[in-house]
Amino acid sequence: MIDINGLNKWFGKHQVLHDINFHVDENEVVVVIGSSGSGKSTLLRCINFLEKYQEGTIRLGGKTITAKTKNLHLVRQEVGMVFQHFNLFPHRTVLENVIEGLTQVKKVPLAAAKEQGLVLLDKVNMKDKADTYPAMISGGQKQRVAIARALAMNPKIMLFDEPTSALDPELVGEVLKVMKNLADDGMTMVVVTHEMGFAKEVADRIIYMDDGRIVEEGTPEEIFNHPVNDRTKEFISQIL
Repeated sequence: MIDINGLNKWFGKHQVLHDINFHVDENEVVVVIGSSGSGKSTLLRCINFLEKYQEGTIRLGGKTITAKTKNLHLVRQEVGMVFQHFNLFPHRTVLENVIEGLTQVKKVPLAAAKEQGLVLLDKVNMKDKADTYPAMISGGQKQRVAIARALAMNPKIMLFDEPTSALDPELVGEVLKVMKNLADDGMTMVVVTHEMGFAKEVADRIIYMDDGRIVEEGTPEEIFNHPVNDRTKEFISQIL
């Protein structure tokens, strides 16, 4: 589903990604871990073409994609992304936030979009809040709405950029539960997170990044219990 070769990315003179080779199979859940500033979020943003990279190739679903690819917006629709902050429209209800892309981008008739939106809200246990405005719900609930909104475009891949880092600790579990359910349903997922319990339980493969490089990758058992690289060992010893 995702195949990246030789990816290099600079911000000005500062190189933030170094020769990244990265692949994700269909239905696989890959969790990316590492310290802040290690390039994890930038990697995700390159996959979704929110950031332009200078060198390398990205293939999605077997097709080579670049910033010059025709109908790049159609490619983006196949890659859903959930950010740290929810970015919901405050003046629209929960349901209106979810169906915005369906009605405005996919031109789905309003009645059909509402029907789809309610199904998705039910999937993230937010159907009862359909007519509520974002200011009236918790951060965890907002993030679940953001997940439903991303799913509304029927993506083939879901990217999560530290989706629980802005939440109070007691709200983290409800978001992780929704993500676990997506993984159980076979969604192809790349997750940047500091939630190591989630990584151990849900990931098929874990990638450790440091200083813009992929240092080590393996199963949760290999990374958490038998890391090989000294930098990985140091990181794991600090977080566990």
